[in-house]
Amino acid sequence: MTFQPDSVSAAIFDIGGVFTYPDYEPVKAKLIELGLQPPADLQQYRRAHHAGVRALSDADRPTREDHEDFWELYDQAYAALLGVGAESVEEFRIAVRGGWSWVHEENVAAFHRLAATGMPLAIVSNNDGTAPDQMRDYGVCQVGPGPLPTVAAIVDSTIAGVAKPDPAIFTDAIDAFGAAGISPNVIVYVGDTVHADVVGATNAGLQVVQLDPFEQHTHYDHARLHDLDEFVDALTS
Repeated sequence: MTFQPDSVSAAIFDIGGVFTYPDYEPVKAKLIELGLQPPADLQQYRRAHHAGVRALSDADRPTREDHEDFWELYDQAYAALLGVGAESVEEFRIAVRGGWSWVHEENVAAFHRLAATGMPLAIVSNNDGTAPDQMRDYGVCQVGPGPLPTVAAIVDSTIAGVAKPDPAIFTDAIDAFGAAGISPNVIVYVGDTVHADVVGATNAGLQVVQLDPFEQHTHYDHARLHDLDEFVDALTS
């Protein structure tokens, strides 16, 4: 389903690649260990992530994220953009897997701006069982009352027992909105991947926007925006 900002009544967000990115400090340390100069511009680490996402998008491989070799393509593209040679990729992969606690503060601020409009919001993420804690600890949102924006649901694949691109992972969030009379076709999902986010949300009957800040997916015809500021502007202009 195409993105139609004028028709959107609710929004659901991914976490990784939207609010958080792979930690860059262990990556920097590994680059130095390999005799490479770490980028001075931190945006290069985000660019490396999105290069990895592009590699997954174009892959002729299984779309299950738990497939044993699925993330190899991501790691290879991430490493290559930072100048890591093929002979060092396997060693480098451990650093890339260091965690996802680098918060995209600008996207968090844009999310808060959207929440202030009163639009119903939710989170759906392929995650490790700690998504509600992450959203609280990173200052994004919570379910129920508290100091952060309140969302209708925070769905974590490990807790839910189903993961994107399976559209069933969106059921709890859709149902939470449905109690207010909001149907799937006026809900938009925002994520950063094609294989999980665009495919999963589309199959769930949602509108979808891919965050593609470095124009890695210009050859795809689904809606793409650079960041959450651009997304919120589209919904509120």
